[in-house]
Amino acid sequence: MPSWLGSLQFRLILAFTLTLALALGAVGAMVSLAAETETERFQARSQEFRVGRVHRMVARRYAENMDWAAVQPSLEQAGTFYGRRFLVTNDDGQVVADSHPGKGKSRWSKHHKDRWAPIVLEGQEIGALVLVDDGEGPGPGRRFFGGPPPFLMAGQEPASASAGTEPAGEPLVSRVTSTVNRSLLWTGVAAAIGGILLIAFASRRILAPLQTLGGAAQRLGEGDLGQRVPASGPSEIRNLGNTFNTMAENLEAAEQQRRNLTADVAHELRTPLSNIQGYLDAVNDGLLQPDEATMGTLRQQTAHLVTLVEDLRLLALAEAGSLVLHTQPEALQPLLEESVEAFRPRAEAKSIGLTLDAAEGLPEVELDRTRISQVVGNLLENAIVNTPEGGAVAVGAAHEGEAVAVSVSDTGPGIGAEDLERVFDRFYRVDPSRARATGGAGLGLTIARQLVEAHGGSIRVESEVGQGATFTFFLPVRQGS
Repeated sequence: MPSWLGSLQFRLILAFTLTLALALGAVGAMVSLAAETETERFQARSQEFRVGRVHRMVARRYAENMDWAAVQPSLEQAGTFYGRRFLVTNDDGQVVADSHPGKGKSRWSKHHKDRWAPIVLEGQEIGALVLVDDGEGPGPGRRFFGGPPPFLMAGQEPASASAGTEPAGEPLVSRVTSTVNRSLLWTGVAAAIGGILLIAFASRRILAPLQTLGGAAQRLGEGDLGQRVPASGPSEIRNLGNTFNTMAENLEAAEQQRRNLTADVAHELRTPLSNIQGYLDAVNDGLLQPDEATMGTLRQQTAHLVTLVEDLRLLALAEAGSLVLHTQPEALQPLLEESVEAFRPRAEAKSIGLTLDAAEGLPEVELDRTRISQVVGNLLENAIVNTPEGGAVAVGAAHEGEAVAVSVSDTGPGIGAEDLERVFDRFYRVDPSRARATGGAGLGLTIARQLVEAHGGSIRVESEVGQGATFTFFLPVRQGS
């Protein structure tokens, strides 16, 4: 199923469309029915009114002249005016007047499907007015609405103009309009009520997950970082729920990291401080003499404290994006050579072979020489510490695509798969006891990653247990190099 079918937008559009269709359909149906009914009634009443006028005119003309011939001119005028064909017959059914004389009809029978009304003079039926059927009549042999014209009351004799009552005015279109307006009003009210109920039901189901999410967010803001919400409902709500859960998980992980960082920093500071305090207490108690050896140990512990604090400061600046880099275009080969030579004595002290293999003609990169030297130094420090005596450490540099890749490989014990993803975490040690013995705090690789990323580059590690490890960082080539 396409993802847009489950979206909140589609569901809202569908709900409003259904509501609109319901309203328009109901209004259209009611208006059509009411208009059709009222139109038919209006046409029937109009026709009844017109025929009644013709009937009265015929009766008056005959009563005035006592001759059917006097009726013919007025009947022709009425036929032309109303656009219908009228016949006048005598009591024998013979046609004595025709509004359309050219049609040639001489006799008429009540069994025809024409509509008719009797002409009465002094209580005696002397003929009839016939409205010739045009396909709209009610059936054969029917009087107007099953009885005499509406202006003829029971027992009334329209023998002359004064014998009947003038009919009321012709039905007005306003009656149809009034009926249609009332139908529209009530249909609109019913459709609005139905639409409101439908939208209320749909929106309640759609927005229920949002209410749950709001409550969870409030509890999360109060410090309950274990809050999670079910990812259900339309796709947008599910995505929002997943995003909230991810945020809550990240906040919980960050809080745990903060606690771990506090504990780790306290632990790292406690060791040298305890050593310094112990030496000072021993000197104060006369157990140790403040000679060169004792002062050297104190200086070493103090230097370790200074280094740790500086590393933490540098890491905090890098993670906050506040670290200022003084970059300039420079080739990496001279920097690598200086770093390798600086660590060569330490490597030789452990009988470790330290080599540099840099490709010729490496392009320049924008770098802060001090910071990148620190990155290379941290990687070399890590490699030499973890490489056993008689091993080898190799530094390489090559041009790869839009970056220069610098790698530091060792022949140490390697890193297990479960540790590869965490080697760049703060205070993380693959072998905590060994790192502490060498004075490491577990910040060197973390700082290296932050400094490389501050230069717009990246760093990665490849390793297998027993096969050593290779750390590689990439710096983007300077534009135009």
